Amino acid sequence: MCVELAAVGAGLGLFTAVRELAQQRYLAQGLWRTALWDAERLAIGGGALSLAAGLVLLAVVWLSQRIPRTTGAPALNERVFGHAVFLAFLAGVAMFGSPQQGGHGVGIPYRVLVAISYAALWAALACVIAVTIRRPAAGQDEDWFGLRWLSVVGIGFVVVFLHLWTRGFRPVYLTLISAGALFVCAAAYFALARPARFAHDRLRIPLGRLLAGPVGRALSVLVLLAAVGLGGAGYVVGSQARAAARARGRNVILIGIDTIRADRASLRSANERGRDLTPNLRRLAERGTVFTNAIAQSSWTLPSFASMLTGLYPEQHGAEHLTSTLAPAQVTLAELLREAGYHTMSVVSCEYLNAASGMGQGFEVLDESQVRGHRAVTSREITDRAISLLESNGARPLFLFAHYFDPHFCYRDHQEFDFGAWYQGRLRDAVQNADQNAFCWLIGAIGPAFADRSRATDEDRRFLRDAYDGEVAFTDAQLGRLLDYIERRRLWDSTMVIAVGDHGEELLERNYSGHSTTLYREQIDVPLVIAAPGVRHSVDPEPAEARAIFPTICDFLNVPARANATPANSLLAQPRAGALVRSSTRPVAEPPRPEEFVPKYVWLTCATDGRWKLIKDHLRDRAALYDLRSDPGETRDRSADNQEQRRKLESALDELDARAGLDRKTAGRTEADQQQQRRLKSLGYL
Repeated sequence: MCVELAAVGAGLGLFTAVRELAQQRYLAQGLWRTALWDAERLAIGGGALSLAAGLVLLAVVWLSQRIPRTTGAPALNERVFGHAVFLAFLAGVAMFGSPQQGGHGVGIPYRVLVAISYAALWAALACVIAVTIRRPAAGQDEDWFGLRWLSVVGIGFVVVFLHLWTRGFRPVYLTLISAGALFVCAAAYFALARPARFAHDRLRIPLGRLLAGPVGRALSVLVLLAAVGLGGAGYVVGSQARAAARARGRNVILIGIDTIRADRASLRSANERGRDLTPNLRRLAERGTVFTNAIAQSSWTLPSFASMLTGLYPEQHGAEHLTSTLAPAQVTLAELLREAGYHTMSVVSCEYLNAASGMGQGFEVLDESQVRGHRAVTSREITDRAISLLESNGARPLFLFAHYFDPHFCYRDHQEFDFGAWYQGRLRDAVQNADQNAFCWLIGAIGPAFADRSRATDEDRRFLRDAYDGEVAFTDAQLGRLLDYIERRRLWDSTMVIAVGDHGEELLERNYSGHSTTLYREQIDVPLVIAAPGVRHSVDPEPAEARAIFPTICDFLNVPARANATPANSLLAQPRAGALVRSSTRPVAEPPRPEEFVPKYVWLTCATDGRWKLIKDHLRDRAALYDLRSDPGETRDRSADNQEQRRKLESALDELDARAGLDRKTAGRTEADQQQQRRLKSLGYL
């Protein structure tokens, strides 16, 4: 019986592995080690799980039959126990399966509950199949026919329920569709029981003897050998990959800071910006290169970080809209480094960087515990968890992505950095508790076209900047604790540390508060610092794209980077003069209804050579040219008196747009499920 249970579980694991590998396309992407490791994990894990759970199930059945009848209660048999197990399982899923609860009502994270539910389903199915093989061979199948038939229809219902649940269906639809599925399953149970029994009575003994005899044992041995072989192969190639990574003797820590403007970071001197908000970032900068003209590939989180982790422009990786996710077809930096033997870990604090957004691809450890919404203060916990991951890693070569979110609106008070304590006006509560869309409507800051609606006073504007500065300073202080840990562990000699922003933040410069709506400097210019062994302190004024972080890390680790239509060079390669950098934003794909005003319905691309910058508005078919040297605030269109420069830059931008696939519908683009979209809507993104 143990052999059948383990073999059935391993067989289910192999089937699941084939399905997952087909979806993830690891083999097509050349990630054969990752494909092997996933197949090994599912096959070995499935066999072990099914064996353990199945034996527990059968042991309880056996013990239930030993209850003395003198107690007045009838002895439990397999059918009674089997029915009870499935009813209890279905009741548990129904109780805690609501997308609104997500299991948190009992202290169980949503994804853990999903994993437990699938594990229980897997084990129950393996047990039923294994017992089905054993019982008919012995000619003792009367009690088990009903259980098996109920199991088949019950498992069908549970599969439907879990599929809808994990897809994020609303509770009312989930209930109605699941009730319909249960009705169909129940109808099948009663309507088809007689013909099924007719076929069962004629086939059960010969088929059972065949499967429980030499043929079944041979199949079981083959499946188990395949699982064990996968395990052995996975161990061998894993050891080789980790040994090669150790031989390189290098690690990477990528620090992403959400919503931090380049002009708020004091990276070169304490007096650089008038208020020293980032002394710890400056401490990092003193160890490496400061890129003073770095731009993000978009003015909001998902496409910007997706570009850093794929090396692609937003139109190429497809995660460019508010409801998009990063498709499994895209090869991420974490996947490449995991394939190369690195331990890949991530601790994030934004909804657009969780597994549901597709941004967990390749990370062996993905800590989403700090994805707690805009009102939460998470920087302290992010540092604690990042340090904990580094502590637990031991000597294994690693890639860690740590994401800080606090500079993002809302702006919470921090006693040691309460620069806005002087203000007692009407925005104090709103700036801490309203979502950004509601805040913009409150003060009339909904875009330049509605400048006459602005109700923000000079005091309001000053307070907004002070509140933002407090969040930046607080985040930098917590980041300093991570740098202190790196110092204590003496990791500088072997570790590349990169700190980068994903986008900036408009603070009413153009009568708007937020981001994703323009490509002006306040929204796309970001701080970028790279410190690594052998890199001397320097300041690089040449334009730099944040997506070049991808080839930079691959170059540092000597891991081959994937080529794409618009390859970027390592930021540490010299010389870099003459680079043209590009950014884009298109958060809302489709036009809103005529009666709606959607500030985020924009479609912009831009290119800059460091001196001149062209922003093209594709919805209105117009462009503007800015001279960043004489007009760093980008307030005057210089197209009329610099027509040759405009034609030159517009031609270059059109070529970059075409290579990025601007006019091509991205075949690999995927949409967030309904549950993820509801979360985004509750946070004010949609």
